[in-house]
Order: sequence, then structure tokens, then C-alpha cells
Amino acid sequence: MLRKLFYGVTGLLVVTASLVALLLVWPLPEIPQHGRSGDFLIHDVAVVDVESGGLRRNRDVVVRDGLIHSIGPAGKGPRDDALIAVNGAGKYLIPGLWDMHTHSTKLSAQYQHPLFVANGVTGVRELWGCMSEPDSFMACIDDRQDWNDALDEHSGLSPRYVGQSSFQINGGNEVPAGFPEFFKARNAEEARRLVDFYAGAGADILKTYSELSPEAYQALAEAARTQGLSLQGHRPVKVSFGEMLAAGQRSVEHPRLFLFECHAGAAEFRALDRPLAAYNPEFRRRLVDEHDEERCRILIEELADSDTWWTPTLQVLRIGVLAGDPAFRDDPRLKYVPYLFRELMWMPDADRKAADAHDESGRNVYAAMYELALAHVGSAHAAGAKILAGTDAFDSYVFPGFAIHDELTEFVAAGLSPLDALRAATIDAAVFSGVEDRFGSIAVGKAADMILLDADPLADIRNTQSINAVFFNGQYFDRSVLDDLLAFADRQAGSLRYNLHILWAALRSPLIRVQFAD
Repeated sequence: MLRKLFYGVTGLLVVTASLVALLLVWPLPEIPQHGRSGDFLIHDVAVVDVESGGLRRNRDVVVRDGLIHSIGPAGKGPRDDALIAVNGAGKYLIPGLWDMHTHSTKLSAQYQHPLFVANGVTGVRELWGCMSEPDSFMACIDDRQDWNDALDEHSGLSPRYVGQSSFQINGGNEVPAGFPEFFKARNAEEARRLVDFYAGAGADILKTYSELSPEAYQALAEAARTQGLSLQGHRPVKVSFGEMLAAGQRSVEHPRLFLFECHAGAAEFRALDRPLAAYNPEFRRRLVDEHDEERCRILIEELADSDTWWTPTLQVLRIGVLAGDPAFRDDPRLKYVPYLFRELMWMPDADRKAADAHDESGRNVYAAMYELALAHVGSAHAAGAKILAGTDAFDSYVFPGFAIHDELTEFVAAGLSPLDALRAATIDAAVFSGVEDRFGSIAVGKAADMILLDADPLADIRNTQSINAVFFNGQYFDRSVLDDLLAFADRQAGSLRYNLHILWAALRSPLIRVQFAD
């Protein structure tokens, strides 16, 4: 009897292992590429000019070879029956949107890419990467270049990846065993060697992180200037706001920037041996209650006078505000998120945030922090600071593609006009990236990366979500094709095969193993 049971269990295990192995070697389905290629006439459309701020009604926009060929009064141009006609009457044309803070994986073609394109996100800035070896999970420089090449050759579909980032540089605890010691960037010498490596690897962005030492940070900044790279990412907690600006950091990320710097104990916090260990509910309460408005005003003016851009990624604080709200927890867009990410990352993150959201008086401290962050964004914009729209896509409850529309809504809630919010995700993103001659606005000679909307986004920023069609990379994606992309992402999110690929890639990734062990 026991022998039969043994053989039965063994056989079942062999069959299961064989099935798992088959699912892992069986190639994943490719993203649908049903966009219509050709030259187009978008007739009688209202063009949103994000550069001048005007709304040009009753325009005919001609697209040839993926470029904007002409923009003129409706019906006034020469007739060309070779053009594919698209009715723009009653509709609005805006530039394709850019998400300026994303994190992609090797498997983004089945998850993030269809959601980005379906939501009109045609460009992204990626802010992580790999070290000296290819990684099974993280998207590396070669992966992003391959996606760009496939886009150019019309053999793949993804947003354009502009800028090539290093892995996060955090002072050592992010580096798995077996990698060269200089990746830890614990001192000036290691930092200089790290810059040499990434310059040779084709990176142009050094992603700074929170625990980097002031000595290594300054060495990175100096070496980066010499090598033509730029610092973009977190302000290391031991580096003051003024030191960051003086170092010429190109962009600084996330909504806690002024929350940390505008409270009375900022210098005391930086002086701690391990500042982030002190980031507890009591300290978050102090960030709110000891907020120094005058200090904040001065710092915001310093940011506005600098060449540093700010990407607030407001949604990374929103999870703490809404983690206990069933409507937030059960967002219908969860169907597009792979099961493993939902169950192993997103839900536990929300549980943790809900558990420590309130102080002893019952106040939701995350909500108070969020309101302050909104005020900081509004004040920074009013002062003339340069602001980018980014989402931190891949973070919990930040829905790729959809999130850029959420972020624009938050920008307007912070005090930006709909036009200024749009600029942060279009022309300003292109200017920051140094590609404004080709992208970022609807102008003759530029790439015809555009979104056709059913309602006016200047009247209500939420109308950026009323997507009728997307023009991208010389193709026209009508609503039915965009819905096909969403359906593909939905199927993949629930697919056993896709989730097994995610699990296997994560288990084999030393970078991910270190992240989860931290």
C-alpha cells in the first residue's frame, strides 16, 4: 500500500514538474500588432497646442511616413485619395503622453507595454537597470535598446525608451554577492569606477538612491560630469537639498522631497547613523506637525532657480491614504495586473500601509502627508520649478499606462492648470530628454505620436482618458485595436504560464533576491 502511494505521489510530482517545465519553455504569446499602417488625414479636429497653449479648432492634420506633414484649416488642403481618412469632428488631438518614471522587466511585453500603448503612453524614462551581468528579471540596457530597435523595424510594439539608466546606486546593500565591489559605491574611488563602468555599458543616467553616502555622491557627480552622464533619482537622505542642487542632479524623484526637507528636524534626521531606520509612524507624524512653511518657501525657490527637475510621482503616497478603502483595494484595473504581483506585492503593501496609517489620535498621517505633498507641487509649479509627470510604474497600485492619467489628475488637484499638467507629460518631458525637435508636441516635422480624444482635456484633465484612437510609430490604433491590447494584458495577467515565467525569472534574479531580503 505504501509502495503504491509512493509511486503515485512520485508520478504526480514528475507529471507536475514536466508540465511546469513545458509551460516555461513554451514561448509566451506576442503583443497584438493590429495597428493600421499608412498615411492619414485627420479631418476637422481640434488640436491642443501644448507649446503655445492654444486650441486650434477645425484643423486637418496630415501624417506621412509617421511624421506630421501638415496642419491646416479643415477642407482647405489639396485632395489626396491615397490618405486614410480619420474623422476628427468633435474630437481633440493631443501629443502622445510620456511616463517619466517607470520600471520595466524582461516580461514587460506581456504586461506593461500593451497597457502603455492602450493608454496613449508613447514614451517612457526608465529608472532602473542591471549591473555587470544580464538579469533574468530586470530589463537591462540591451533589452530596452532591442525594444526600441523592434519599434523602429515595426517588428515589436512598446513605448519609446529614452535614456538608459543604471541600477539603483545605494551604497552597497543593493549589490548581490559575486559582483565587483565597486558597484557598492561606498567611497569616492568605487564611485568613480562605477561611473567608468556604466559609461562603457552605454548608460547615460546614474540612478541615485536613498542611502548613498555624501562622499560617494559627490564623486559620482564629478565623474558623471566628466563622462557625460547625469544623476537622476532619489536625493540621498544624508545629502542636503542644497548639496543636491549644487551637484547638478538632473532630476529628483518622489513626493517626500519637501516633506523631509521642510520639517524642523531635517538636519537632525540627516545626522542619524541610519536615518531610514527612523522613518516610523512617529517620525511621519513629525513631518506633518513640524512642517516649516517659511523654510519650504525658500527651498522651493531654490529648486525653481536651479536646473534640477522634480518628478513628484504623487501616487506612491496615495496607497497609504486609501489602503483601507475597499473601492481602492478592489480597483477594477487589477485584472490587468499579473496574479503574482497582486498577491505577493500589491496586497501585502496595502495591508502594511493600512496597519500603520493612523497616529494615536486616529488621524491618517499618510493623508496629511499627501495633502502637504500636493501643496508642495502646486507651490513649486507656481514658483517656476520644472516638473515632470512620472508614476513609478511597477510600484504597488500604480497601474501601468492608466497611472499617467491618474498623475495628471493629481497635478490639477495640486493647482496646475490642465494645460500645464499636459505639458509635464508631453513637451516638458521631451525638453528634459533633449528630443523636443522630434517629439512632445503636434507640429509639422515631428513624429506623429498623438492621441485622439472624445472630449476636451483643457476643460477637464480627466478627459485624457476618453481615448478614441492613438497614432504611434506610423500606425493608427483605433478603439477596437486598443481594446485588443487591454484584452491581451487581461489574459496574460491571469495566465498560469505567464505567472510561472514571472516566478521563475524572479527566483533566478540575484538583484530581485536582494530586494526581497532587504
